[in-house]
Amino acid sequence: MDSSQHLDGDSTGDFKRSVAATAEAAHTLRELFTLWVTATVDADTERRGDIILAVYEAVANATEHAYKNSAEPGTVTVHSRHRPNGALEITVTDTGTWDPSPSERFRGRGLALITALSDTHALTTGPDGTTVTMCWQPMPVVTS
Repeated sequence: MDSSQHLDGDSTGDFKRSVAATAEAAHTLRELFTLWVTATVDADTERRGDIILAVYEAVANATEHAYKNSAEPGTVTVHSRHRPNGALEITVTDTGTWDPSPSERFRGRGLALITALSDTHALTTGPDGTTVTMCWQPMPVVTS
């Protein structure tokens, strides 16, 4: 499959997709993101798996927590790009409300997982929502 089929028409090769913050949409987003990673990230299977899992965890957190006090689901956006230095930078953004406390006793490990899987990460919260930025050090870009 040609990787441009799931890049939303972005001529730079970035992946950018916004979906409803629902479990079904998050699953579809994971499938599309996996195709993009497979087509554009020159890394071993384990490293690709780390990237996909970390991003999905951030998406799942937004889906479950950001809009829990809203009548309707909001949106979650994933934007992934290869930086000029070869690093892979991915942001997961929502426009919901940040809640740092886990909803249940055995929950609340999402950020720890993101920390373990990414080379660096940052969390930005505010009245306009939350952004999780994850980076992986330089990786070659697959070109066709």
